[in-house]
Amino acid sequence: MPRNIVVCCDGTANQFAVDRTNVVKLLYTLEHDPDTQVIYYHPGIGTMEAVGAVTKIGRRVTKLLGKAIGYGLETDIRDAYVFLMHNFQPCDRVYMFGFSRGAYTVRAVASLLHMYGLIQPGNEPLVPYAIRMMMAARKLQDRSAAGGNGKANEYFQLADDFKDHFSIRNCKPHFVGIWDTVSSVGWIENPLRLPWTANAPNIQVGRHAIAIDERRAFFRTNLWRPGKNGGPKDIKQVWFPGVHCDVGGGYPEDESGLSKLALEWMLREATAHGLRVNPARLGHVLGRTGRNAKPDPDGRMHESLKGAWHLAEFVPKRHYDWQKKKERRRMNLYRRRTIPDGALIHRSVFLREGGRYAKRLKLPPNYVIED
Repeated sequence: MPRNIVVCCDGTANQFAVDRTNVVKLLYTLEHDPDTQVIYYHPGIGTMEAVGAVTKIGRRVTKLLGKAIGYGLETDIRDAYVFLMHNFQPCDRVYMFGFSRGAYTVRAVASLLHMYGLIQPGNEPLVPYAIRMMMAARKLQDRSAAGGNGKANEYFQLADDFKDHFSIRNCKPHFVGIWDTVSSVGWIENPLRLPWTANAPNIQVGRHAIAIDERRAFFRTNLWRPGKNGGPKDIKQVWFPGVHCDVGGGYPEDESGLSKLALEWMLREATAHGLRVNPARLGHVLGRTGRNAKPDPDGRMHESLKGAWHLAEFVPKRHYDWQKKKERRRMNLYRRRTIPDGALIHRSVFLREGGRYAKRLKLPPNYVIED
C-alpha cells in the first residue's frame, strides 16, 4: 500500500518546546501509522550542538555558529535525505514541511533529489559527496556569471552520471509546504545558495506562506521563482499579515491567532493533496475545541525588529537583483518587503482592522485574494 513519507524541518533555534512553531503544530495533527504515514522531524539550525562537540564551550560555540552562519545546514540536509533513503518505496508520496531556515532545508533536499535522484540504501557515504558537488556547482555558476570559465556544466553532467549509477529516479516531492523561507541561512553570513532551490521542477505541489510585515535585514524573502526550466507544477505563494513568526509560529499560544491563519491554510492545502490528519487533533490545534487560539485576522501582531536587530539594518548584505540577474551588496535600512505584481493575498489581510490594515499597505496593482 502506498504510504505518505512526511519530512518536517523547523526554523533556526526552534525545536519542540512550549511555544511551538507551525511545523510542530502540523506534526501534532498527523496520523501516526507506519503502514500509511511515516514521519520525520528535525529541530532548527542552531538548536543542537555538533556531534563532535564534547566540551560545554564547544557545544555552545557550535550552536551559536548554527545561528550566525548556518553551521550545520549541510548535516540537516543530509539527515533528511538519508531518512528518505531508508524509508521511501516506489509509489510512496513524499511531503516536506519547513519554516524559515527549515523551509530552505526542505527546498535544498528537493533540489538534491532533482540533481541526484534518491541514492539507494547502503550508499550513505555518498550523500555528503553529492551535497558538496551541488555546492561546488553553485559556486561555479556564480563565477561563470561573473566572467569565469563556465565549468559548472561539468558538475551537472556529473550529477546525471551519478544518478544513472546510484539512484532511484522517481522520488519526486509530492507536496512541499513552507512558511516564510528567508534568504539568509545564517544571521551573519549565508553559506549556501544551492541550484534549483528557487525553481525545483521536480516538486509536484508547492505551497508557501509569506509574512508581509517582516522587515529585518537577515529575514528577507526567498520566493520560488520559476525560470526557463520550470518550477513546481502547482504553486501558490500567499502573503499573510504579520512578521516572520506571526506566519510560521513560535509565539505563546494565546498570541498565535495570526499564525493559525497560515497553519489552517497549509493544512487545508496539504490534506486536499492526500496528507492524513487526525480530525480531533486538528480541531484542538485550530481552537475548535479546548482553549487553544483560533485563526484570527485581528490577532496580535508582534514587532520583530527591535534591540540588536536595528544594528543589522546598517550591515551590507548580499542581495540578488532578479531583474538585472546579478548579486550586489546593500544595507537594508528598514525596507519593507515588496509584494510582487499578481501576488496571492490572503483574505485575512482585508479583514484585519475592518480593512484599514490593507489600506496602509503598498499592494501591487494586480493581485488575487486567496481564502
